[in-house]
Amino acid sequence: MKKIEINFDKPEQIIEVTSDSEITGRFIGKDGSSVKCKITILHKKPNLKSRVNIKAVVFDHAKFDFEGMLRIEKGATGTDTYLKIDCLVMNENACARAIPSLEILESEVKGGHGATIGYLDPYQLYYLKSHGLSKKTSEDVLVEAFLS
Repeated sequence: MKKIEINFDKPEQIIEVTSDSEITGRFIGKDGSSVKCKITILHKKPNLKSRVNIKAVVFDHAKFDFEGMLRIEKGATGTDTYLKIDCLVMNENACARAIPSLEILESEVKGGHGATIGYLDPYQLYYLKSHGLSKKTSEDVLVEAFLS
């Protein structure tokens, strides 16, 4: 399976799937950094599989604004694709927006998407702190687990 890493520096991009692919993207925003990105994952060839996994963690006044589209062109029968976007917001000043979408122009394909935006679980934080970790270390552990 071909591995592709998304570069969030480009505001708009198209990634064409030419072989079975695992497409990943990781964004960590701090100190007011922001990203606004629109990516289309394009399927033109038949019988290819792709998995797109985007994760973002935003701190401070950082912003993550991501639109991802899976597009299955006519002739790409047998395509199997899924887009997943997960965002972790670390405080009330940070913000995240995630919009997944599908455009399917062929039948006999599998395509799906999902997105989550949330905060750290207070029960997980409590558990780690009750075992002697500081709040900062507990948050670092949970963020690392989220990204991996």
